[in-house]
Amino acid sequence: MRDEPLTRAYLELVRWVILDIRMRSHGENRLPDEHLFDLMDAIHNVPEFLIGTNGWFTPERMREYLAAYDERWSKNGGLNLVRRLDEALSRSGQISS
Repeated sequence: MRDEPLTRAYLELVRWVILDIRMRSHGENRLPDEHLFDLMDAIHNVPEFLIGTNGWFTPERMREYLAAYDERWSKNGGLNLVRRLDEALSRSGQISS
């Protein structure tokens, strides 16, 4: 299991993503399916990363997933996942990696 400040930061990120998807999954603000897919693809490994049972999911690799989403979508109305994670890490007392 990851340390508490890191876990809090990643859970805050997941919360933001869930809220964004909830608000933008229907109606006139609906995100395209491809955008929704990429957003979920960026964060779907967070739980396994936090549990820490699979050494493949390192902080650097998790950041790569988030950055790939940001590169494609953050300038087109998407969340900036790396920035949000860094802000959450800062609030939790962690230094961003």
